[in-house]
Amino acid sequence: MEKKALFLDMDGTTLNDQVEIPKENLEAMKAALKAGHEIVVTTGRPTASTRKLLEQWGLDKIGCRYVISFNGGMVLDAISGDIIYEKTIPVEWMKLVAHEAKQRGVYVHTYEGNHVLSGQDCEEYRSYVKRLRMEGRLVSDLEESIEKEACKLLAVDLKDHEKLEDFRKAMQDKFEGKLDLFFSNRQYLEIVPCGVSKGSALEAFCAKIGIPIANSLSAGDENNDISMIKSAGIGCAVANARPEVKAAADYVTERDNNQAAIAEIIKKFMMVDM
Repeated sequence: MEKKALFLDMDGTTLNDQVEIPKENLEAMKAALKAGHEIVVTTGRPTASTRKLLEQWGLDKIGCRYVISFNGGMVLDAISGDIIYEKTIPVEWMKLVAHEAKQRGVYVHTYEGNHVLSGQDCEEYRSYVKRLRMEGRLVSDLEESIEKEACKLLAVDLKDHEKLEDFRKAMQDKFEGKLDLFFSNRQYLEIVPCGVSKGSALEAFCAKIGIPIANSLSAGDENNDISMIKSAGIGCAVANARPEVKAAADYVTERDNNQAAIAEIIKKFMMVDM
C-alpha cells in the first residue's frame, strides 16, 4: 500500500457546527494513521490555536503530528516543534495595513508569539479570542506596537461583509505582488504574503516528506480551501461547502460536516479498514 497524505481543513469540514470532531471522523482518522498514512491539519487558524485542537481531541496521541496553520504561512511538526516551512509579512507592510485599517474604520489584528495582538477591545476581538481559545494582548495603537514579522493579519467584521470587501479591493490594489487577501468566511478577511495558500503549503509538505502529489488528498468547505483542493491529487469538497468550492473539487461528499464527511472520504479513497 502506498503512503498517502490527507490535508484536512478544520472549521466547517472536519469539525461539526458545535466545533467538535464527530466520533466517526475521529475513528476513521485513527485508522488511517494506524495504516501508515499522514493526516495534516490544514487551517487558517494560528499555530497556537491549531496545537490546542490537536491536544483537545488527542490527535497528537494517535500520530497526527503535522499542521499547516495561518492559511499556509507555516508548516510545523507539532510534536518536535520543527518548522518545515514559514513565510512572514515584513513589519513595514504590516504597519501600513494597520494604518490603512484604522483610517477606514476596519478592525484588524495580527499575532505575536502565542497571542493575538489587537489595538481594539471590541466585539470582533473578544469573539475571536474566545472562539479560538487564545490569549490576547491589547495595545493602545496596533501600528506602533508591531515589532516582529507575522504570518498574517486578519480583518474581521461580524456584521458588514461589504465593508471587508471594499477593504480587500483597496488593499489588493495597494499591495499588488506583495500581499494576498481572501476570505476564509464572510466575517474573516485573511491577509498573507503573496503566494501563500493552503495549496502551496500542501506542495511544500509533500516535497519535504517525500509523498507524491498524486498520493495526496484534501478536503475543505470555504474559498481559502480551493487552492489545496486544486493542488491535491484528489481534492474533495464537503456537502456543505460553498458552490465555488464544489466546482473546484474532484469529489463532493454525500455527507456534510455534521455527518462525518471526513470518514466518508477516508473510507472511499484511503481504503482503510474501520
